[in-house]
Amino acid sequence: MTTKYYKSIKDVSKETGIGRTTILYRVRENNGTFPQPDAVIQHERTVTYGWLPETIEEYNTNKKEN
Repeated sequence: MTTKYYKSIKDVSKETGIGRTTILYRVRENNGTFPQPDAVIQHERTVTYGWLPETIEEYNTNKKEN
């Protein structure tokens, strides 16, 4: 089994320059302004999101091109 490593919302915020609250809003709205998480872990009432490094790299590349 291959282990996949995901970036936390804190890491994603640092790499994209977008605040945590804004990321959470964009994920909830799901309107195409930010990639949806590649992993969602729910434990009790808390949800943790994770993004693959290539997902964020692609987002940053596309953001710079626009």
